[in-house]
Amino acid sequence: MNGLPVVGADTVHLDRHTFMWVQLTRFGGAPEDDRSAIASMIASPGYAFDYASPFDVEQQPASPPVHGRWWLSAIDTARFRPTTAEVAESRIRSWIDDQDWVDPTYRQPPDVHRRLLPVYDTLRSGSIYTLMNPGDDDIHDYGRTTGEMGFHEFVAIDRRSRIVHLVVASDD
Repeated sequence: MNGLPVVGADTVHLDRHTFMWVQLTRFGGAPEDDRSAIASMIASPGYAFDYASPFDVEQQPASPPVHGRWWLSAIDTARFRPTTAEVAESRIRSWIDDQDWVDPTYRQPPDVHRRLLPVYDTLRSGSIYTLMNPGDDDIHDYGRTTGEMGFHEFVAIDRRSRIVHLVVASDD
């Protein structure tokens, strides 16, 4: 199966002291059914990304390939479960503010919440799936450098534009 081409990527960095971010990667040419679209996204070299290195659409995947904290071989379409934009947005909002902060009253600044509005709009663009994260046995050699505060992954499949939007919220 051929992977989908990456047609764009943006990263929203959260408060500078948190090392948290949300990355939106767009894959073009989505197949007609959702499972095929997810399988094509997983097969894309742009999906084989560790999130510990700067994102470069031209980069060659590690060998063996990884995705986030895990070996890519641990991720398949069965790990993606349907969800809603409301649930995805709620999980991201909770994750960005409800950490075990040194200051228990800390919340991300208002400008961070404003910069995330386009991400939430993207989540409303079509069918939504969430990755059920693989377990600790599937973490690759340097996988623990990412996601100490959580690794949240959502896929929004926009049928109108044939774009698969990958939203990853994590930290490094």
